[in-house]
Amino acid sequence: MLPIVIDRIDDSRLDVFRELKAPREPRFRPLFVVEGLLVTERLLASRFEVEAVLTEPRFVDRLSAQLDDATVLYVLPRDRIQQLAGFNFHRGVLGCGRRPALPALVDLVPAAPAPVTLAVCVGIQDPENLGGILRSSAALGIQAVVLGPNCADPYSRRVARTSMGANFRVPVAEPQDLGRELAELRDRHGVRLIATVLDPRADRLDEAERPARVALLFGSEGWGLDEWWTALCDQRVTIPMQPGVDSLNASVAAGIFLYTYRRTD
Repeated sequence: MLPIVIDRIDDSRLDVFRELKAPREPRFRPLFVVEGLLVTERLLASRFEVEAVLTEPRFVDRLSAQLDDATVLYVLPRDRIQQLAGFNFHRGVLGCGRRPALPALVDLVPAAPAPVTLAVCVGIQDPENLGGILRSSAALGIQAVVLGPNCADPYSRRVARTSMGANFRVPVAEPQDLGRELAELRDRHGVRLIATVLDPRADRLDEAERPARVALLFGSEGWGLDEWWTALCDQRVTIPMQPGVDSLNASVAAGIFLYTYRRTD
């Protein structure tokens, strides 16, 4: 399909890219938008359906070579893209993908006794923290990232940008009843549930055993895991820190836990 050159930002074909910072309840919309050349290319290379790409003229040839016949390529001058997006946007490329149907959690877990490590985000609300966890999960070979109540949208623009497109690579599940499905993984599939906590009474990470099948639970940035979630788990583990340091950033702490518990065998 030939590129479509547009010079007016009020063209209705560009509506999906308009005012990207405006609140839209993105989880209830079938389409999502990503920004930047590299993240858009990773979206194009993924299993996701891509509806359209919007680019400034200098990237037309490069992007045209990566598009299938179903994806439309719109071309707009750079200053018009900034006006359309609604903020000081300098990345030159926007991509529009279709939100996928998420798989069932149990379908992402290999049969026992095969090793598995899951990152379970019970309440990670900051998109940049969720993006960091997805990026670490992709780098470390984590089998899936599981989202609980009140988590950030895994396909939001900020998550995609922070994860550098890892959200299109790592399998994501978002169970309706996370507690019930985690209990099923433990009781029927031999997955050990580990609560990551900030508590000196918990087991130290550097001394904890590494079971072959684990799900690591990460709580909210402000409050961590509440008692209901820690009671569901088989073990509580903490990162030992120097006196005077109260905590780590959520995505940094998650990366340390995931690196420790990852299985390469």
